[in-house]
Amino acid sequence: MSPAEPHLYLTHDEIRDLAAMLREIPSLAEDLEDSVAGRARLSDPNFRLNTRTSDQPLPFSPGAAKVRDHLHTILVGWVRLICEQRATTYPGHPSTGALARWLEQNLIAFAMTEGVESAPAEIRAAFEAAEAIVCPQPERITINPNAVAAARRARLNASGIATLAKQLGEPFRTLTVRRIQTLRDAGKVHPIPGPWATDWPEQFAVGEVLDAHLAHPIRTRTTTPAQRGSHAPRLRKAVNPDDFHTFATHRDVDPRCSGRIAHTQ
Repeated sequence: MSPAEPHLYLTHDEIRDLAAMLREIPSLAEDLEDSVAGRARLSDPNFRLNTRTSDQPLPFSPGAAKVRDHLHTILVGWVRLICEQRATTYPGHPSTGALARWLEQNLIAFAMTEGVESAPAEIRAAFEAAEAIVCPQPERITINPNAVAAARRARLNASGIATLAKQLGEPFRTLTVRRIQTLRDAGKVHPIPGPWATDWPEQFAVGEVLDAHLAHPIRTRTTTPAQRGSHAPRLRKAVNPDDFHTFATHRDVDPRCSGRIAHTQ
């Protein structure tokens, strides 16, 4: 860490980190407002209440509102300290974004204000809490190997296997009823012999179908040179069936998170 100069209460590294965070806060504050108003998809859908009336819950996130207010309070406190010590008044708009822009524009005065040593840590904590609301970390689900083995031994019809495949995610999302029928017609999977009732659908071993789906990738559709242009068709890469035992699924990540700066501890 770079040492602070005699007239500064923050180091050069802390000033640089503060500038990066303050520059991000205006857009982060806008995203927080979307989260508070329920305009951002952060949880399960807000289904209509099962009542006799047409009323439904107001789109409001208490958790996001609390984080938004905390971030605003932190910035107000540091702006007030600077203004009090310099006998001046804050000339800007009281919004969170405006406060952050003013602090960034007066960063040297900020660093020269007595008592700001804890500012970087406080602002970072509020900043990261806001980022956790706007850009939640994808949930990683670890599958129990014993449960996976039991599922592979299960016997389901084509519709049941297709439903299971959707829950497994990639690379099984394309394992549809039609895909299973194609594998059956090609002799890659075989229905389990009965006796079954005459009106029962064919039953398959789940593990056999999953392995066949991975071992025999779906062919890419052939296109004409005019449709293809100068690009060669892409071929699907075969996936090792053993990878099914150690897979994990992820939730979709909010596309707004792609532009956020990375912060290290």
